[in-house]
Amino acid sequence: MEFIDFSLPEVVFLEPSEHTDSNLAGRTIIQHNHSHSILEVIDLDDVDTVNFKSDIKTHQFEYLNIYGTIENHLFAVHFTLSTDEELQEVFLKCADWYRDYLSWEDRNIEEEE
Repeated sequence: MEFIDFSLPEVVFLEPSEHTDSNLAGRTIIQHNHSHSILEVIDLDDVDTVNFKSDIKTHQFEYLNIYGTIENHLFAVHFTLSTDEELQEVFLKCADWYRDYLSWEDRNIEEEE
């Protein structure tokens, strides 16, 4: 019998279910498993304004794409068990993870061209 490793990676995408209506369509939600944090990724270059309730914690970060353009992003925390201090480390780890994802997407786009 083959051993199957059922451990989860540190960060994963949360996807809407295909069999029900979901307000997640078109949105990017990630989960940082070690801290039990759920964050929404917002492309600030695609929205005019962002308004959240005052208790929503956010973090802005940038990504330099393959065309040399800086993309501006924002994490909005929907749920976390982390303290504010711990959350800063979560933001940094998730930003690095998301930049890696964007780099992977950029390579895919470059290969298609």
